[in-house]
Amino acid sequence: MTRPVPNRLLLRCGAIAAALVCAACSGAGGSPTLPLVSAAASSPVKPFDAPPDAATVGDTVANELGMARAVHLKGTSADGLTVDLQLNHDSASGSIEKDGAPLSLVRVGDKVWIKVTGALAKITGLSARAMSTMDGKWLPADAPLLHGRGAKLKDLLDCDSFLDSAADELGQPGYSAGEPVDLEGTPAVRYRNGSKAIYLGRFGTTYSLMRYESPRDGALDLDLGEPHPAKAPSADEIYSGPGS
Repeated sequence: MTRPVPNRLLLRCGAIAAALVCAACSGAGGSPTLPLVSAAASSPVKPFDAPPDAATVGDTVANELGMARAVHLKGTSADGLTVDLQLNHDSASGSIEKDGAPLSLVRVGDKVWIKVTGALAKITGLSARAMSTMDGKWLPADAPLLHGRGAKLKDLLDCDSFLDSAADELGQPGYSAGEPVDLEGTPAVRYRNGSKAIYLGRFGTTYSLMRYESPRDGALDLDLGEPHPAKAPSADEIYSGPGS
């Protein structure tokens, strides 16, 4: 069953990140990397499968998202939020950036850490003296220094939540017939659904979701490839001083 998620795709990322990144302003996935497999010279070459038709492409994409083991998200929202996140079921890593204020994030299990940088210093009001001892360290997302702002990062870095939301959003009917396009060197098919569009790239003999675009959300590349597990920061990399 799809879990309800209040915001959609990049808009959802933006709403969650705003509690952190926009506070800094006020002073307070990539293309898929699935290999193209060549048949042995002595083997018959399987013809390319036809791309999904307009009536079934929504279900096809929803099923692919539902079976995904991981997703790499990379893109920029309509309001200028940039995301580059690797989401696995048991871990996640990457960055979010808004108005030149980047934040690096890591999740392992239920634990989330944020790297202490100048952007985070603006958010938390850290003094230059405090930054001298904290710069480059990882701060737990539930640290008192963040005044509760880090709690929603767990949702941002939740692979299951994102995939469920994306399947619900992109699995809706109403797509027009696919249009062949070249997507950064990869043969692809674009399907429009109102103001939204999805791109399915051809890999081997099949098609896989590569990109989602809309004037409301922006553009997001998705790589539904293999997981790339994130590692928790080592003990000496985690800030453990006052406010941690």
